[in-house]
Amino acid sequence: MNFEENPVRDRLVEMFAKASGPVSGEEMSHTLGLSRTAIWKQIKSLEQVGFVFAASPRVGYRAVTIPDELMAPLVDPHLPLAVAFGRPLFWAAERASTNATALDWAAKGLPHGAVVTAAVQTGGKGRRERSWVSPQGGMWFSVLIRQPCALNQAPDLTLLASLAVRRALAEIGVPADIKWPNDILVAGKKVCGILAQMRADGEWVDHAVIGIGINANFPEERLPADIRHRATTIFSACGFAIERPRVLATILTELDKLYRLLASGEGFASVRGEWLAHCETMGRSVEVAVGNEIVRGTAIDVDDQGSLLVKLAHGDVRRLHSGEVLFSESEHLR
Repeated sequence: MNFEENPVRDRLVEMFAKASGPVSGEEMSHTLGLSRTAIWKQIKSLEQVGFVFAASPRVGYRAVTIPDELMAPLVDPHLPLAVAFGRPLFWAAERASTNATALDWAAKGLPHGAVVTAAVQTGGKGRRERSWVSPQGGMWFSVLIRQPCALNQAPDLTLLASLAVRRALAEIGVPADIKWPNDILVAGKKVCGILAQMRADGEWVDHAVIGIGINANFPEERLPADIRHRATTIFSACGFAIERPRVLATILTELDKLYRLLASGEGFASVRGEWLAHCETMGRSVEVAVGNEIVRGTAIDVDDQGSLLVKLAHGDVRRLHSGEVLFSESEHLR
């Protein structure tokens, strides 16, 4: 099944990305096996998603602007050949949700390591089914992993994903921290959320879709006003735009390394020290929403299974396997 693959568009983008000058209509027609009219239609469709071309009679087309969309031909040059994730990669100008698409396609045979991306999401979801605003300029993508681990190791999936994102952002000079269990903070505000949805087969995870949303190259004014006290964007917090295809390739590369730990039976415990070194939650006074309960205390540790240890006011320590951390000085439930 094609899963909406657009090989002609991707090959055309690849041609322009590699070209040092204009590409003639004859060359495109010969390489792609299309008529000049069909080539013109493909060019026009690319212009609708941000590409800018200069046309010269009897010379051809030159790409003046190639947007840094999360398209396969723009991501693939940055992916090491040994990395299992990102091949194939399916981009669309708009999806309701990359997670929903990936889950649907997983049931139809989408292969391990496939990545679903979108320029814009219209129905993105975060924790507790909250809507996730996903405008142009962000990084909205989902990774399919087949049989990644035993069911009792499922919490490792998002813990490891958060470390992969933190590593990738640190590599380009974005000072990111982790908030338990898997949010990414910059300057104390959330820039990235991670949502894992999985299907189990007995005691094993049959497949998991790891959805990652990064507020990247747009101003925080495009976020809803009621979350700006606790959420921001990389562009607003750091003052620069990131090269999104390269960053995605780095995240996928780090995910590949970390998920190999699961296959070898190690998982989160083997990188717990590094994860804790970059965890903003430790030592903080917190409120943790666990279902309808609020647990209040001080976050003192995260164990090898990824559970948060909270010291309560009377001195007892509560071990939390899941929940949503609220820094009590600056956040409250919405």
